[in-house]
Amino acid sequence: MDALMKLSRDVQIVLGGAVLYIIFSFFDWQQVSVGSFTYGYSEWSGIGVVAALVAIVLLAWELARAFDIRITLGSITPGLASAGLAALLLLFTVITFLTHGTARHWPSYIGLLLSLVIGGAAFKRARDEGVELPTMPRNSGPMGGGTSAGGGSSSLGSSGGPADDSSTGPGSASGGA
Repeated sequence: MDALMKLSRDVQIVLGGAVLYIIFSFFDWQQVSVGSFTYGYSEWSGIGVVAALVAIVLLAWELARAFDIRITLGSITPGLASAGLAALLLLFTVITFLTHGTARHWPSYIGLLLSLVIGGAAFKRARDEGVELPTMPRNSGPMGGGTSAGGGSSSLGSSGGPADDSSTGPGSASGGA
C-alpha cells in the first residue's frame, strides 16, 4: 500500500480509474425493467468489448510502469504509450456510449466519466514527462493563405495554362503581336 501512495497523483488517478472502469464494465450499461423482470447488457457487448480490453491493457501497462518493468516499444516513449492507450479508451468508450444509447443505465455514465478522468490524468502526466503532443498548425486565413502550402498567389496565365514569364508574350508591351 505504501508503494501506491508514493506514486504521483496522476499515476494514482490512472490506476484507480482503470480498476474502477473495469469493475463498472461488468455492470449493465443498458437495462430494461418490466415488472419484476430486469434484463440488461454490460459494456462487454458489441464495440464495448474493445473499450474494456483497452482498459485492461492500460491497467497492465500502468502497473508495469509503476513497478519499473521495462518494456521497449521502439521509438515510442512510455508516456506517449500511456497517453495513446488513454486516448483509445476514451474514443472507444464514447463510441460505446453513443451506440449503446437505447435504455442507457447509470453505469454507462460512470464509465464515460471515468474514461474522461483517466484520459485527462494520462495526458497531464505525459505532458509533465516531456512528451510533445502534436498540435494543429495555425494558418493566417480561412483558406490558409500566406505561409501554408496551397495558399498564396496563382501562377496561371489568362488561358488557364502556366504563366509565361518572358516579356515577349501576347500581353507584353514589347512585342509579339
